[in-house]
Amino acid sequence: MALDGIILGKVKDALQEKLPMRINRISEISSTEIVFNVHAENTRCSLVISCHSVYNRIVLSDRNYSSYDNPGGFVMLLRKYLLNGVIYQIDQQDHDRYLLLHIRARDELYDERHFLLSAELMGKYANLILVDEDTGRIMDALKRIPPFENSRRTILSGALFQPVEAQDKEDPYQAQSVEEEESLVKRFSGFSRLLENEVRYRLQQETFPQIMQEIADSDSLYISEVNGKSEYHVIPLRHLGVEAKRYPLFEGFEKIYFDQEEKDRIRDLSADLFRFARRQSKHFAAKITKLQESYEEALHLSEDREKGELLFTYGDLQRKGLSELELTGYDGEPLKISLNPKLSVKENANKYFQSYHKKRKGQEYISEQLQLARMEEEYFRGIEEQLAMANAADAADIREELVRGGYLKAQKVRNPKKKKVRKIPLYRLQCKGHTITFGKNNLQNDHLTFHVARPNDLWFHAKDYHGSHLIVDDPDPDEETLRLCACLAAYFSQGRFSSSVPVDYCPVKEVKKVKGGKTGFVTLKAHKTIYIDPELDPSLHIVSI
Repeated sequence: MALDGIILGKVKDALQEKLPMRINRISEISSTEIVFNVHAENTRCSLVISCHSVYNRIVLSDRNYSSYDNPGGFVMLLRKYLLNGVIYQIDQQDHDRYLLLHIRARDELYDERHFLLSAELMGKYANLILVDEDTGRIMDALKRIPPFENSRRTILSGALFQPVEAQDKEDPYQAQSVEEEESLVKRFSGFSRLLENEVRYRLQQETFPQIMQEIADSDSLYISEVNGKSEYHVIPLRHLGVEAKRYPLFEGFEKIYFDQEEKDRIRDLSADLFRFARRQSKHFAAKITKLQESYEEALHLSEDREKGELLFTYGDLQRKGLSELELTGYDGEPLKISLNPKLSVKENANKYFQSYHKKRKGQEYISEQLQLARMEEEYFRGIEEQLAMANAADAADIREELVRGGYLKAQKVRNPKKKKVRKIPLYRLQCKGHTITFGKNNLQNDHLTFHVARPNDLWFHAKDYHGSHLIVDDPDPDEETLRLCACLAAYFSQGRFSSSVPVDYCPVKEVKKVKGGKTGFVTLKAHKTIYIDPELDPSLHIVSI
């Protein structure tokens, strides 16, 4: 369900308790999400404002978010005017689905200025608008709306800011009763159809003021899973017939939306990578087919040599005009030889010898190119698999790997001198006193195996599948740890949906880079293999390092 005005009112109350908030940093994490890193109550956290058509919300979060290297013009404008500013007041009108954030900041002359940030969370119309509060004019918006799209409310730079039109509805917290047949959505501000259904269900045993008092007292979010879909509100939704789980307000939003939005962020950040990897895979598959045809043709080079030698045995080598000759082959059988009538028999013989030498040299070249094409196709199929399991940081690693490999051009940055060398992330968990570390893409795998792991650490990788390199800091772990490592290596691989996946393991010192191979490609010397059914235990606490 979408956010309704009643829930947004609880969000406003929770945010007001944290005021004032100083804005330390502003980042763009997707085309519809902006994060304000704020300092509130002696703690640092992230104020996330999402204007996604489905996942729109405003929450405080303790998560770390990966931001765009090249933020858009609206974010640059927010940075120019709001950095180091203070959010000192938050308003909501008539329980409607928008919040007005009042911000004071100082300009380059250190004069105080006041701004209004209108976070309008109304489904497909969700938007974020920056307004100069002193003039009442719009400075810019995340989504611009010209007059020909909405003549009643233009949202463009310089236009006069008009708040969302007020709805002539009652305050539900002041009502004492409701009629049985009336629509609560039409009568009360902030009501959604889902909340109306819950209120109607509860009215069989409770009064309307009692229900609204429970809503007013709530500081939690109750989530009900119905047919794989999450429904939520600030009170348990009993009419759905399933038990609701209770979460702190902002934690509940993270529980519902973070993973879904993370997938959208990855798709947003790496859509071009998916297209590129898929295009390259198809290109090399087609190239392999053509090379195989050429290789099959080159295998007949001995026939060209035999025909050339037989033609030199013909009596009249200078004769022209023949299109075919039938001579006795080395096997004693008649052999028909095609000729170019414009050339003499001798010249045709030389042509066959030229073809023989060309095919002999070409056979070696084609064999080499065929091997390279197969390696490239396998490499890009691996990239596709890695992108399917990647988070935003992993997708950035894959992009960097393709840039290093010369497949993509490096993205231009506004301040290249200030750009820091990005740390390659890895993933880690603790088990029975052991530290298990793994990567999710070629760059991370290569860094882990050849720069982080120690020679006697045990190394794991799913056999014949693209997947993670995994290290455990024990050369001889117990069986439970061994099986857990094999399970993780199989799960974070192309074989995660298969059963009885073979996983190779050996000391790190037995792992060697493939000479001339791609990043992350290795060969093994002495190793063992274990077969495992991939399954990820949800209780495992995997952290990014």
